[in-house]
Amino acid sequence: MERAELIKQLEEYTHNETMSDLTITAETINDMDFSSYYLGLTWFMDNQFDSCTYHTTRLTDTNFYCSVFRNCKFSENYILKADWNNVKFIYCSIVSIEAVRVSFLSIIMENCEVKNSEFFSCYFNPVHKEGQEDGHLSKTVFRNCAFKNCSFEDCVFDSV
Repeated sequence: MERAELIKQLEEYTHNETMSDLTITAETINDMDFSSYYLGLTWFMDNQFDSCTYHTTRLTDTNFYCSVFRNCKFSENYILKADWNNVKFIYCSIVSIEAVRVSFLSIIMENCEVKNSEFFSCYFNPVHKEGQEDGHLSKTVFRNCAFKNCSFEDCVFDSV
């Protein structure tokens, strides 16, 4: 999908409350600022996001299944009832987010920094299925974060 077409779809979705769910699949998106867009009820499945920004972006009921975020910045985001399973965060900065009832099953975080963030009733468990990579948190720093009623059962922590 061309960048102009993606922007057009995002603008239509953001400004049209009656539009059906937005689905973007198997795209590579570079240097995109998602800050001005509403992403609630969106499906971004099997996408790669490189050097993207999500500042105050509404991410309620989002699905980023099997997506990869590389060098992305998340700040001041509210994420409610979202499915971020099998997502990879590599060299990402996550600052001042609030995640409530978000599923991070088989999440991979490598060389990330998470600061001033709160997680309520979130799941970070690995899923052991043949052919899928197990979730883990590796070389990731959490500063001033709160985890309330979160599940980390069988989660692998390496230099966290």
